[in-house]
Amino acid sequence: MRNPISPEEAERRLNIIFPRAAFDTVFSSPLAAMAITALIHIDAVCNIDDDVESTQWARPTTVLWMSEAALEHSSDAERIAWREAAAKNHKHVVALHESWGVQFQPLYRDNSRETLRDETFREWREHGAMRRRVDLPTSSSRPCWSLLDHFADLFDPSLSDEAVEEAAQQWRDKHLDKGARLKANLAIKTETQKHAVRVELPNSGGATRDLTAGISSLIIKGVIETWSQARLITPIVLAISEPGDKVHFGDVQLLQTLGIKIDAKNVLPDVLMADAGSDPVRFWIIEAVATDGAVTTARRKALLKWADQQGIKADRCSFLTAFWSRNDGAARKRLKDLASGTWAWFADEPHHELAWYQVVPSADEP
Repeated sequence: MRNPISPEEAERRLNIIFPRAAFDTVFSSPLAAMAITALIHIDAVCNIDDDVESTQWARPTTVLWMSEAALEHSSDAERIAWREAAAKNHKHVVALHESWGVQFQPLYRDNSRETLRDETFREWREHGAMRRRVDLPTSSSRPCWSLLDHFADLFDPSLSDEAVEEAAQQWRDKHLDKGARLKANLAIKTETQKHAVRVELPNSGGATRDLTAGISSLIIKGVIETWSQARLITPIVLAISEPGDKVHFGDVQLLQTLGIKIDAKNVLPDVLMADAGSDPVRFWIIEAVATDGAVTTARRKALLKWADQQGIKADRCSFLTAFWSRNDGAARKRLKDLASGTWAWFADEPHHELAWYQVVPSADEP
């Protein structure tokens, strides 16, 4: 059986898959989220070609009769017991709860079944997320609904936030028609822009870049707009990289002049800056750490190798690890791992900087 998912997480993911600016709320309502949780709980997940008799099916009351106690009893045997009771009738569900020593308290009333069956399930089926038994009449009270496996895969609890967003996009591209995809992409773009972190590039005539909302982007914003202005003579942003192979270019002409090629598939720092006011020009290789990714000895070595491939000499490179705060968990965890010959900066103390270097540099340190 698949790993269970909470209704709260299911609702969050439904909003990623079916953004409410593009789809009716029946696609991603709390009731819809409970349906995801309940159907995965009883393993009502199938392939479009699976045999009808071997497939586990659900009915609206399978969702409506879910209870906190049922969700807490999550062993395979307990989930099967719940599935069998819910497939029979209300009396068997009550008896199962009594065997667990708890009172049956369903999370939804039975009068919600029409909304679930006639709106949510119907819409999911029309958009390729659900399967209905066609060998039963529409008036049948027998369980006849099951999630399609490729849709249920989006609710794997082990998926990271980034993986969910990427998988949701791939699922929409494969299973939704062009009109639905267009609406979804427009809604996602609008929502992203609404919450994007806008960074003003120094010495660029007011040019800006919009980064994905999040702590990492806020740290990058502080580095570029505050730290670089105080630390560097003539700061120039060459590139900003984000998860998902997304790169924002700063001074493209300067990159071309210097012969620096930014390959999103390569080892890239979060921010690459140049201090054009120093002689010779100094390149700052910067990592923004929301959870992990500090400039460790190994990371410094990899970045120096990348810089060498771009024709940037090691003695022209400086390294900065930027955190949100000295009190933040990421800083407490990673400060001890900083490579020698690097600096650290904290967004909530923007006018200070920490340096970590050997008083007498070792002979093998570049």
